[in-house]
This record gives sequence, structure tokens and C-alpha cells, in this order.
Amino acid sequence: MSSKALPKARQNATGLTGYLAGNYPLRTVFWGFGLGGGTACILAMYALATHLPYMQATAWQFGLLYACGWWRATWKSAGQYAGPPVWQRGAKAAVVVTAVLLMGVTVYASRLNRIPFSG
Repeated sequence: MSSKALPKARQNATGLTGYLAGNYPLRTVFWGFGLGGGTACILAMYALATHLPYMQATAWQFGLLYACGWWRATWKSAGQYAGPPVWQRGAKAAVVVTAVLLMGVTVYASRLNRIPFSG
């Protein structure tokens, strides 16, 4: 893809600001940062919470921050996606589903008076 085919925002913003603005391709954000990065984040949260019990709340907050960033980046990137609409709708549906699931886990854990995934 030539640089002329990319929108201006995609040519300028890079790094974290570009990620949060949706300037990365949808497949990179969804599969790379969502599946790959999300799995690494969950494993890091688990390792931190099990080996350093006093860091359980911090691990959960880090995971929540990562998830919020991924939701925003995926939503923005899907909005700029120029391919078939099924991928755009599917990515946005995945954002909604994972947000609802995370809220459910959080509410359930708060009813148990525990930090989620803390063992």
C-alpha cells in the first residue's frame, strides 16, 4: 500500500498516540495487541498477583488500563477500516462483548469482596 493511499492521520501519528487514535491497521490492533498482547497481559497479571500478593490490586489495574486502551484502539481502527463491513462490525462487537464480560467479572468479584483472578 503506498503512502498516498493512507489517510493523513495514519501517516503522522505513531506510537501510543497513533495506537489510541486508531492509526494502526485493524488486523494489527485486533490480533496483535488484542489476542497476543492481551494474552501476555493476562499472564503478566497472573504472575504478578501470585508471586507478589501485595501487588494484586496493581496487577488488576494494569490489566484494566490495557483493556481500555485496546477497546479504544480497536473501535477507532474499525471505524477507519476500508475493507468488508463484516470485519468492522465484528471488531466492534468484540469490543462490546469483552467490555461486558470484564464488567461482569468485576461486579461478581466485588460481590465476593475479592480482587479478580487473585486466587
